[in-house]
Amino acid sequence: MKKSPPKTTGKTEISPLEIVQALVGLELTETDEPVLDFFNFFSNQVPVGAAYFIHVLPKIDFFNEDQDNQPFEIDKGVPQRIEQMIKDRLSAENSSFVDFDIKEGDTLEEILIDSEDIGADLVVIGQSSETETHGVLAKNLIRKVKGNALIVPDQAKASIKRILIPIDFSANSIRALQTAIALTKRLHEPAELICLNVYDMPNLSVYKIGKTRDQLKDMLEEDRNNAFKAFLHTYAPEVEDEIQTVLVERDLPGISRYIVDFAEENTIDFIIMGAKGHSKVDLLLMGSVTEKLLTLNKKIPTLVIK
Repeated sequence: MKKSPPKTTGKTEISPLEIVQALVGLELTETDEPVLDFFNFFSNQVPVGAAYFIHVLPKIDFFNEDQDNQPFEIDKGVPQRIEQMIKDRLSAENSSFVDFDIKEGDTLEEILIDSEDIGADLVVIGQSSETETHGVLAKNLIRKVKGNALIVPDQAKASIKRILIPIDFSANSIRALQTAIALTKRLHEPAELICLNVYDMPNLSVYKIGKTRDQLKDMLEEDRNNAFKAFLHTYAPEVEDEIQTVLVERDLPGISRYIVDFAEENTIDFIIMGAKGHSKVDLLLMGSVTEKLLTLNKKIPTLVIK
């Protein structure tokens, strides 16, 4: 049975976006510069109460370790390199709320521990287009982190002019849409909002209906367009006439591929989408779409909303 989005009791105006506590993961690799550049651009427009930077050194365990002869030691210049990199990349108005730490252990585990300890409502990490390990971290991060997550690919540009919000009419989509609206209220130049729904055409061979494929497609698209109108009127009434809605038919497996292709073909420079919930059903639906998108996406910063 198709689930309907939860109803709201009033048309409350959406407040401009603000971040109370951000945590930014740094790797001392080529991913750090795009992360810092984008975070600097983002925090110059969206108020950020405090920013905490973390770099995690890998922990190497030996079964037969000579305690009197440690094979590795931490480079004492690492803290200075991180501090200088942050100063070089962040503008003066953003430097007053910065703190950073270096830890040893598993990167994902330490980020999750620190984000919970400081109550981070935004966790920011980079993603390399050259290796799969960063993609795995991004997928695991959005599964486990409690706050929102911003994934910045190493080919990302510091720009938010066209925001894509994939919509499946779920509660996740509501949060993503309203976050996009809240963000645009902070931008120096409001961004264009584009809502995208990827739909499936049923296999006509298993149905006895007196409609051609084109007629059925027209019926489905009319239904989705009406759903979009109701969705925006309910959850974004103040800007419902300003939001562009797009339908894309899927004829091959993988919704994420259609989202990424649309984004690249339409000069999208920021994506906001809902994460899965905590149930197994959510993991199989929107959650898997979000995770796959992070693997395919090489260029566009993506904000995943919890």
